[in-house]
Amino acid sequence: MKERSALPQRIITVFGILGLALALSAIGSPVVTAQQAASSDQEATEQSSTDDGLESLPLSPIEKAENDGTAIRLSLKDITKLALQNNIDIAIEDTNEKSAQENIKSAYGSYDPSLSFSIGASSSKSANTRLDTASQEDIFTTQKNFNWTATYQQQFRTGGNIRANWRTTRGKTNEAFSFYNPNYNANASVTYSQPLWKNLKIDQNRGNIKLRKLDLQTSDISFKQTVTTRISQIQQQYWDLVSAIRNYDIQRNAVKLAQRNLRDITKKVEVGTLAPIEITQANYQVAQTKMRLINAEDTIHRQMNNMRQSISSDRNNVIWSQVIVPTDTPDFREYNIELETAIETAITNSPELLQSELDLEKSEINLQMSRNNRKWGFDISGTFGSQGSSGTPGPNIEAPPQYIGGVGTAYDNLFTQGLTNWSVTLDVSIPLMNRSADASYANQIIEQKRKLLTRRRQEQQIQVEIRNAIQTIETNRQQVKTNELNKLLAQEQLDGENKRFEAGLSEFYRVLDQQNRLAEAENGELSALIEYKKSIISLQEAMNTLLEFSDFEISKSASEHIPDLY
Repeated sequence: MKERSALPQRIITVFGILGLALALSAIGSPVVTAQQAASSDQEATEQSSTDDGLESLPLSPIEKAENDGTAIRLSLKDITKLALQNNIDIAIEDTNEKSAQENIKSAYGSYDPSLSFSIGASSSKSANTRLDTASQEDIFTTQKNFNWTATYQQQFRTGGNIRANWRTTRGKTNEAFSFYNPNYNANASVTYSQPLWKNLKIDQNRGNIKLRKLDLQTSDISFKQTVTTRISQIQQQYWDLVSAIRNYDIQRNAVKLAQRNLRDITKKVEVGTLAPIEITQANYQVAQTKMRLINAEDTIHRQMNNMRQSISSDRNNVIWSQVIVPTDTPDFREYNIELETAIETAITNSPELLQSELDLEKSEINLQMSRNNRKWGFDISGTFGSQGSSGTPGPNIEAPPQYIGGVGTAYDNLFTQGLTNWSVTLDVSIPLMNRSADASYANQIIEQKRKLLTRRRQEQQIQVEIRNAIQTIETNRQQVKTNELNKLLAQEQLDGENKRFEAGLSEFYRVLDQQNRLAEAENGELSALIEYKKSIISLQEAMNTLLEFSDFEISKSASEHIPDLY
């Protein structure tokens, strides 16, 4: 009985063991497959951390220039100096200032003294018609004269003028009763005239000098404004170039990341963990990033050409064969200024308001000249002179010995014989009607009021411009902070999406979407930094402190040699 019962138990035990083995083998098969797949994914993840097997990316324009030796590394200050030295607009403004200086010299030319000489000869022959002029030797009377004259004249800044005259004549005649033959006459005289009311304090000459001096100041203001504008332009172009170079690096990193994705996706498709369609999507992503990289390189070349044009328009200049490599980085640096301080600084330094002040001064000068033209004229003039005579006495004529001689004797008599003469004259000019001067005076008053109103409008415009510029800086500051946070969040989202994708919990298009968002966030952060830098430049340009902030100084010493009006 016991032997019968043992065999079935053994058979049951054997079948139980076999069933357990089959069950374990059935359970162990998917576990091994999962372990193999996990091992394959881990290998792919480790390979994705390197760039082995990726297509090499092209060198950036900066790297090419560094390799072939055409790179020129320039800071913001270096590029600004080059632009100021070689810019054509600045050279034109400099010639305008030189022209203004020459105009001042021309205005002072009305006070330049003049010295003139003249020499003349004359001869006449007439019939004897009078006893006192008749000739004893002939039926004709002859007169032969020779003269030379020197004249000096000059205007003064008091409105007066002086004229000095020296005249010498030699005459010869055949008249019977001529006392001296030949005879010499010398005359010297000085005449000075001075206005006492009209043209006493100002006249056309003095008014023109004052206006020309104001034109020189206008030229200085225009020159500084042109320099400031050019500095603003070149510095903003500099940061645009920095942005283009940084954007190229961002796009190239995006291409590299897309290539890594393509490599990893390809391996996963090969082991059967992803569908083949994912390779098509990864290839499309690589193509898109390469297109953006090409556009980024094109932007670099365009921005660099704009900078070269600002530096020099000479196509033979060496800058056109060099690649500009900016050395300044768009690091965020806080810029703070009080609103009222900025407005006061802008109003003080505004070239428009400085020009408006000069226009008001010009208007006042024109008003003074118009008022002067309405006055009565009171001019006093005085003349003092002397004369001297000499010659050879005629037959049977007893002449004083001091008058006998040639031209030297006449000159001596000019100063020794007391043959002086003088005169004083007062001229009064009363305009009975002076409608032209009255109308000019009225127009000058109207023009002055118009300029005052224009100045008030300019002050309002400056206030609005400064307020907007400071608001732009504040807005860009907030955008920098926001874009910086967006970049960090985009990076964290991409890292998380990659982990979920590796764990099989996400799809590849979600990874691509996060990669694009990261690239956009990086570009947004870069753009915000550049715009913040450029908005600071714009505010400094509006306050006209860009020269001082850039550590530049304009030295204009030529105007110091222009004489003052006294």
